Amino acid sequence: MYNNSSKRILDAKEEPLTSQEARRRLIVTILKNEKIHSQEELQQRLKQEGKDVTQATLSRDLKFLGIARVPDRKEGYVYTIKEEVNTTPEPYLHDDIARGIVDIQFSANLAVVHTKLGHGHSVAFAIDRLEIPEVLGTLGGEDTLLVIFREDADKPTFIKRLTGEDTLPTR
Repeated sequence: MYNNSSKRILDAKEEPLTSQEARRRLIVTILKNEKIHSQEELQQRLKQEGKDVTQATLSRDLKFLGIARVPDRKEGYVYTIKEEVNTTPEPYLHDDIARGIVDIQFSANLAVVHTKLGHGHSVAFAIDRLEIPEVLGTLGGEDTLLVIFREDADKPTFIKRLTGEDTLPTR
């Protein structure tokens, strides 16, 4: 087993994790580097990193990230990340995205997406998670993100795949 529980992933100079996205990225980092067998064990590792989360929040994060427990020949069951298990995005991603988006402006093969404050990273993450064929990549900030499209991307198709609807929901 290569779980070194005393090793901290964050340097002392780094700011404490405060956002949902940062917590989720930390979960992925821990699971890429360590064998974690239970939510309780993962919860303790997050606490060592300065992130005290409830079991309910951790369950939602694991579901959102597509993380599953899989059999390990040597150590029972362990959590594994998306690269190791082929998962499909959850249907609620469309609702979460639609709630976070305020406006989208298109220019050539780019879209600037304005979101509610604090939703930029999670909307960018969700767009990446949906694996929309028209999208080459995203770059997310606190309330704005940039979506880069393939040259031949159809914007109405992108909106439909993004929200599950033909148009953006009205506010």
